[in-house]
Amino acid sequence: MNQKACFKEETINHEKAFVDERQECNKSWESLHLNTLLHTQQIIPKEETVHKYDTYKKSSKKNLMAIKPKNTYTEKKLLKCNDCEKVFSQSSSLILHQRIHTGEKPYKCVECGKAFSQRSNLVQHQRIHTGEKPYKCKECRKAFSQNAHLIQHLRVHTGEKPYECKVCRKAFSQFAYLAQHQRVHTGEKPYECIECGKAFSNRSSIAQHQRVHTGEKPYECNVCGKAFSLRAYLTVHQRIHTGERPYECKECGKAFSQNSHLAQHQRIHTGEKPYKCQECRKAFSQIAYLAQHQRVHTGEKPYECIKCGKAFSNDSSLTQHQRVHTGEKPYECNVCGKAFSYCGSLAQHQRIHTGERPYECKECKKTFRQHAHLAHHQRIHLGESLSPPNPVNHQVL
Repeated sequence: MNQKACFKEETINHEKAFVDERQECNKSWESLHLNTLLHTQQIIPKEETVHKYDTYKKSSKKNLMAIKPKNTYTEKKLLKCNDCEKVFSQSSSLILHQRIHTGEKPYKCVECGKAFSQRSNLVQHQRIHTGEKPYKCKECRKAFSQNAHLIQHLRVHTGEKPYECKVCRKAFSQFAYLAQHQRVHTGEKPYECIECGKAFSNRSSIAQHQRVHTGEKPYECNVCGKAFSLRAYLTVHQRIHTGERPYECKECGKAFSQNSHLAQHQRIHTGEKPYKCQECRKAFSQIAYLAQHQRVHTGEKPYECIKCGKAFSNDSSLTQHQRVHTGEKPYECNVCGKAFSYCGSLAQHQRIHTGERPYECKECKKTFRQHAHLAHHQRIHLGESLSPPNPVNHQVL
């Protein structure tokens, strides 16, 4: 055998040995990979039909290539939760997720003892104690403790409202606002008061309501110390001190500290009287006036004088009456200085100085300063016997 033929045979033998070795290697890798697939619970097979070696052995060459080391890395990254079948690409993510099922909260706040399942949640929580607000708005420089809160805030500047109601197409800047709004359409009221059973559509409303039962008044006026159950009540109250009256009537320019007072006032201009008495059908512009009027029919007099026991149907009448006992005369004439217990008495007195006589007799056109004097005069025309008019009593009983 010449040298060239000998070299060729040796080469063929080496190549055959290499192929045999590679095939043996593939068989070993195939066996190892199948063993892993069959004994590892949390690794998901790429082919659901691969359950045992015989079946796997019949797979096509294309599928066989999928089990080579470069692709098994991808397969091994798919991890499944045994409780809910949720899939994760990293073991650390699976561990965090499983704490939902176990309730494990290994990260505890040293300040208040509150525990968390994730370290990142603890870090966010600790900013409540430290006051740290690392996320700043570039528009207004307002700072936030969480990046998610900054993102929500930025929509104030951009006007973005990505969450839209499918029923009425109203849009919201936050998903929580949309969820709360949707209860308008569904009528859902998931928050129920354990004291009285009253239900509410949102958490803040039930929190406010519960102060009726607890008597809690967390909002205190820094001027007079008066406390309120709602921040809105405090805001309205503070206008007593500041004199602020932000609600102005477009008809006459009169201003009010509360929008409800403006709405009541505007009925003077519109003549609207939405509150009707069921007994006599008399109508009133305010519900308080209706409630006061209804005592005419019921005879109720809930306001009693502690001095003499006399009772009145409204508090203003009691206040006026009490001046009989106290001698208080808060209404003073700015012309002569004479003082009066009642505003109506002062108004009558001032007509002495002004000469005003607003009450006119339709028969003879004679005028009078007081309505009582006109009534007494009219008896002349009616042929009634005259007697001196009774003193005017301005108390509304």
